[in-house]
Amino acid sequence: MRFMARVIIGIIFLAAVGLGSLFLIPSERIAALATDRLALSTGRSVVITGTVRPTLWPYLGVRAEGLRIGNPDWVDAGPLLQAEALNLGVNWSALLSGNIRLEQAQIDTPAITLVRAADGRTSWDFGGSASAPTTGQGGGSGLAVLGFDRAEVANASLRYLDMETGQDVTITDLDAVLGLPDAGGRATAELRGIVNGTALGITAAIDGLAGFIDGEVHPVSLAMDWSGGDMQFDGRASLAPAAEGQLRLNATDLAPVLAIVEAAMPTLPQGFGQDRIAVAGDVTLTNEGSFHLRNGLVTLDDAAFAAALDVTQGADRPMLRGTLSGGALDLAVLTGSGDAGAAPAVGWSRDRIDVSGLFGVDADLGLAFASLDFGSAEVSDVDARLTLDRGRLVLDMRRVRAYSGVIAGQFVVNGRSGLSVGGDLSASQVQLSPLLRAFAGWDRLEGTGNASLQFLGVGNDLATIMDGLSGDGDISLGAGAILGFDLAGMIRNFDAGYQGEGARTVYDSITANFTIADGVVQNDDLLLDAPWGEVTGAGGTDLGAQTVDYRVIPATTVAETGIRVPILITGPWANLRFRPDLEFLAQQELGAQAAALEAEARQRLDAEAARLEQTARDRANALLGTQIESGNTRDQIEDSLEQRLRDEADAQLRRLLGGN
Repeated sequence: MRFMARVIIGIIFLAAVGLGSLFLIPSERIAALATDRLALSTGRSVVITGTVRPTLWPYLGVRAEGLRIGNPDWVDAGPLLQAEALNLGVNWSALLSGNIRLEQAQIDTPAITLVRAADGRTSWDFGGSASAPTTGQGGGSGLAVLGFDRAEVANASLRYLDMETGQDVTITDLDAVLGLPDAGGRATAELRGIVNGTALGITAAIDGLAGFIDGEVHPVSLAMDWSGGDMQFDGRASLAPAAEGQLRLNATDLAPVLAIVEAAMPTLPQGFGQDRIAVAGDVTLTNEGSFHLRNGLVTLDDAAFAAALDVTQGADRPMLRGTLSGGALDLAVLTGSGDAGAAPAVGWSRDRIDVSGLFGVDADLGLAFASLDFGSAEVSDVDARLTLDRGRLVLDMRRVRAYSGVIAGQFVVNGRSGLSVGGDLSASQVQLSPLLRAFAGWDRLEGTGNASLQFLGVGNDLATIMDGLSGDGDISLGAGAILGFDLAGMIRNFDAGYQGEGARTVYDSITANFTIADGVVQNDDLLLDAPWGEVTGAGGTDLGAQTVDYRVIPATTVAETGIRVPILITGPWANLRFRPDLEFLAQQELGAQAAALEAEARQRLDAEAARLEQTARDRANALLGTQIESGNTRDQIEDSLEQRLRDEADAQLRRLLGGN
């Protein structure tokens, strides 16, 4: 009982001390001190519109109802800050000694309005004003005298209005814990709220808040997190805005952050940041709005590469310049080819190719990669330049190895007014089988060779592009083999179904020129040289329909027949047919027979003409007494007739003169 009595007496004593303390707290002085500090710090009028009373909880101090801090006269969107109450905490020991030392502040349900004028003025420029009280202390922002070790903001709302750009950002449900020491010390902030519908958390620290508010550059650390990512920055910054330091960004979704500034997240292709964007490196942000990355490591989905980049704001989209280097990079989505390079037996895909990602930025980038995968083709040891201008991507390959050889030239993907792809490429000493599999879905040719290709395809799906492909090119191949049929055996055995061992046609060289029109590759000068003979060829390949209609003609004859049998290659790529072209052979034989008959008839006509001509000469000689012979020229015949006439005239004249 004695113990309980002592406890009760102790509680009564503490309560008495607490109640007595309420009468010791100079509420009006504390509130006036706080409002003076706020006025001096902000250069704005500060008014307490309600009652002021002492408090014991949550700390010893006062509660002032109705706080209002004004904005400059040119702002008509509302006061800088308007709150339900301002709670102030004072130091107990200092208060007992007769001094007032503010340690803590809490603002309940404040509404904050920040405005940037069209001429660049800002409502948070706390350089002082006529309405601020005169204290005799230095100029500047005045924040050096704010002096709260801890300030809390509960259930706040903030509106940022930019009259120049029209940007209007609203933050709601904002809770913040601020450290605002005096003498321009290190200020800290922990904030969490809803920004334009996005839940956002921010932790920041600034060495020298007063100078930072005045526009000076000061050390800053900043961490931000949201649903879908986080970011950290350590360096120096100002409110210009300008910053330089180390940045780390890791995001699976940037849309919430862009929504803060009322910007839409562009649709990025798979492999180019659709699922993840990560950036680390040394960054610089200028007050002109340009962004610069050095010693950077960029990760887009699963692809990582080193980067030195400069981003500037263009009229319609950002402009990206710099260099990228790394291992493997997948560009298949930009070409729309995906895995369709090796054409399926059922035909080319008619799925619409989405190249909207080409319009997200403009770019001018130097590339140095171990490999680039275009879906239908893969190259390595890449030294190239990529330019992207209003949806038109151009890849200039300066030094690129592919298929064990070298490829150079230009590859273009144009997304303007629909989709088109084109190129002007040359290949030297490349492996034929993987090259033809990539560009034509055909892998029956072994060996190495040189080739050139100029092409253009238009369409929003791969099938349409292949149906309308146009261009031209040439090939020059060294020793190799054609798989799937034995041409030499077919010729020797007069059997188009002959396969032979390995079902292959070995050759020493192949040369050909070709054109492409409406998706059909046409050639009429193929020359195949092989140990067993020579073969010429002509015909076409329909790329869209994936069919072949081609004829090869051997220079050698079949066995002992003396007949050169052409072989006709027809059908779909997946199931080619080989057969003797008897119709063509018959046409050739008929042509030869017609030529022989024509020659025989001409010979007979020539002989009859010669006979009639000789008869005419004989009659003329007999009649005229001349010696016109076969082969005499017209002048010779005329001279002979003229001499005959002279002789006859001379004889007649002699007779008239009596023989003298």
